[in-house]
Amino acid sequence: MKRDLQIGLMAAIAAMIPGLFLAALGIGGGVPVIVTVGCGVGIVVAFGRRWHRQAVARTEHQTTHLRSAIGVAATAGGIPTYWTEHSITPETLTQIQQLIAALGMRSVLELGSGLSTLMIAHAFRRAGGGKVLSLDDDARWAGQSTATLEREGLASFAEVRVAPLKDVTSGGRTSPWYDLSSVAAEARFDLVIVDGPPAWKGDRLARLPALYELRKHLGTNGVLVLDDAGRGGEAEIARQWQRDFPDLHFRMVDVGRGLFVASVQRSTLDLLP
Repeated sequence: MKRDLQIGLMAAIAAMIPGLFLAALGIGGGVPVIVTVGCGVGIVVAFGRRWHRQAVARTEHQTTHLRSAIGVAATAGGIPTYWTEHSITPETLTQIQQLIAALGMRSVLELGSGLSTLMIAHAFRRAGGGKVLSLDDDARWAGQSTATLEREGLASFAEVRVAPLKDVTSGGRTSPWYDLSSVAAEARFDLVIVDGPPAWKGDRLARLPALYELRKHLGTNGVLVLDDAGRGGEAEIARQWQRDFPDLHFRMVDVGRGLFVASVQRSTLDLLP
């Protein structure tokens, strides 16, 4: 609201300037007033259309969010679904689930455990096979995720391992990132979901090492997705990955808070909106 008032005040001042300029030149006869009113009407119409488009976009976004949340809950098989400010959005989770189903993926590596771990494991149970390996630097949260998997009978379809953050040099910088010592060197994954480490702790490029460290773990049809790709830090990460990995194929998907996709096979991108 405050920003809208500021924009409105600036627009009012802008509308007055042509009339004041004409008055300063000595042009009278009501011309300055007519010009000012005309400019004001033009600005009101322009801003009215702008705010209308924003309102429509917000409504469409909220509708998609609600539809996806209902869809996830409807297919959860009774598993409680929950959404927090930092959790993956339901529309992003839905897109990932559709990608897994379309490509018949059966091995997933996830950085950061949570609802997505449960939902993907549940989908694997329904499909009759598949495994999620989730790495989490928070031991307490990893314990809670493991307990939930066991309670829901999903322990054979997902595993959460504690992976403390340690200094890693990747992409031209050194920063805290996951300790991969618990991941076998020969392990290959159909899908890697990068939803950590949390950038809100202060490092906007916290997720930069992901593709550098995990490229070797992508299967021949492997896909890596970066969540929250609409944020400034993740957008910068996406640009650097595109520059440093010319052998991969990329697509930015306007879903949730943004999903950036890196794929070994170009054909995979055809499955994305």
